Amino acid sequence: MQTGEKGQSRALGRNLRFCLASTRQCAPLLLLFCVLGAACSVSTALLNTFLPRAAIDAILQGNARALALRVFGFTLPLALLGCAGGFLEKYTYFYKFRMNAFYLQRVARKGLTTDYCNQEEDAFRQLQAECFQSCNGNFSPFTQVYGVFTDMLLSSVGLCVYFALLAQLNPWLVLYLLATGAASFAFNRRVLRWTEANAEERMACQQRAIYISGVAGNAAFGKDIRLYAMGPWLNAAYQNVLRALSRWYARYARKVFGAAAGDCTLSLLREGAAYAFLLHRVLAGRMGAGDFTLYFAVVSGFSLYLGTFLAQVHALGRLNLSFSHLHEYLSYPETYRRAGGLECDPHAAPQAIELKGVSYRYPGAQEDALFDIALTIRPGEHVALVGLNGAGKTTLAKLICGLIDPGQGEVCYGGANVKEYNRESYYRLFSAVFQEHSLLPVRLAEIVSACAPEETDAARVEACLRRAGLWEKIAALPQGMDSQFGRAIFDDGVEFSGGEVQKLLFARALYRDAPFVLLDEPTAALDPLAESRLYQTYAETMRGKPALFISHRLASTRFCDRIVLLENGAIVEEGTHESLLKMGGRYAQLFETQARWYRDPPAGEEGAP
Repeated sequence: MQTGEKGQSRALGRNLRFCLASTRQCAPLLLLFCVLGAACSVSTALLNTFLPRAAIDAILQGNARALALRVFGFTLPLALLGCAGGFLEKYTYFYKFRMNAFYLQRVARKGLTTDYCNQEEDAFRQLQAECFQSCNGNFSPFTQVYGVFTDMLLSSVGLCVYFALLAQLNPWLVLYLLATGAASFAFNRRVLRWTEANAEERMACQQRAIYISGVAGNAAFGKDIRLYAMGPWLNAAYQNVLRALSRWYARYARKVFGAAAGDCTLSLLREGAAYAFLLHRVLAGRMGAGDFTLYFAVVSGFSLYLGTFLAQVHALGRLNLSFSHLHEYLSYPETYRRAGGLECDPHAAPQAIELKGVSYRYPGAQEDALFDIALTIRPGEHVALVGLNGAGKTTLAKLICGLIDPGQGEVCYGGANVKEYNRESYYRLFSAVFQEHSLLPVRLAEIVSACAPEETDAARVEACLRRAGLWEKIAALPQGMDSQFGRAIFDDGVEFSGGEVQKLLFARALYRDAPFVLLDEPTAALDPLAESRLYQTYAETMRGKPALFISHRLASTRFCDRIVLLENGAIVEEGTHESLLKMGGRYAQLFETQARWYRDPPAGEEGAP
């Protein structure tokens, strides 16, 4: 983010232009309603200011008819303005809600479409959490700006009118009121600068609090939390975060209290001196009762509008910080080619994927997760990528899919660097099933098609479920493929076992019918025999298609044309299952280590000979 007064001024101008452009795009009437609302308020204030003098002058003249006409002449427009203000307030609230949804949609869309590598950066995720927090509720910072805009417009017009009235009385009085107001603004400005300087500390604490509360409310963590008695530990961690937030807000409160104390002192001096001046003129016979009432209200109104204006300037600076976060988030660098570039035809014959001297290091890491990888996956070939946990298998899968780009070397498809392709087009080449999957609580047919109901081909969904071996289970349900998945939202939602979920995910991959299939340890939660059977089903179903099978269980992928052993971020062995066993190297050693647990138990254990 930009720092310094000039940087903040440029950011403020940029953010105001962004806010106005967004409002014109989504709710242009909101700007008109803000102006009309300010006009109603300032008109009401002016009428209330002049009404007492008009009434007192009529009373002193002893003219009851003039008094009645003057009171009616003021109260009628006041009533009309009150009705108009209430009407505008309701409609303004409606359009503020629309703008809040607009900003929330933009934040969500950025998170869904940004380069995947951004989602792996702490800075991006922190900005994302802050922006979602700023969209939270109908009184979020992104909607408060319209109230600030209305109040600033109202106070600006009121200051101009009251300035003209007070200048006729005594210009020095006006200068004194402005000087004390400027000093008050300086107190509040110090609070804003402190808030800007310490924003990252608050954002980090809020992000941790949101994460912990999400874990505590996630049913997937419920078993571990109970069996391992993690409740007190999570509660202690949450309390630590809350204490850190409390310390931050305590420091903030001290800053605000100091500014408020100074502001109150200056307000007392400002208004006390002004009222003393008016009383002096009355006692000296230089001002009548009507004028005293008028200027008393003018001084009060001027002080009120001055305070409101300065408070809104301070609030605008605070909201500017939220909009700066939003602007930084929405403009976060995107390096993947989206427009133009080479196009991939998912219906054409697949081409070879080749990795040439590929290395990759995660942001902030001290060492490469992968280094100097050379690998080619030919059309129609089934390749197994095996290795122990942490060997770099998933990182390699993300490189092949184009989710991340290598730090060194290049990934090529059909001889061209993946970076030269339209990335969205390149994604269409892959049907993938990952260990960490995402299933929305929607109809089962929608899960398989991954698109809206009106775009779902029911016959094709059924065919894919049959091929995945899940059709009999789903056909037996009362609503069949129209059944809702999960009970998080639907009381009658369907829950599946781990193996059934994997079959559902595989049906989704089949429905996509992409040229290349990637299975990244989707069956890690299953027992080895169930995993082996499921992988055999995958292999038979995908016959003729290039596929990459990733597993840390070596026996599960022995059917593949080629097996690549990855260890410590590098390829150490490559060949068929039989050739690697004959080689007697690292693969054979790991295979024997894993296989012996499914033979006779080791000596000394129950059942051992």
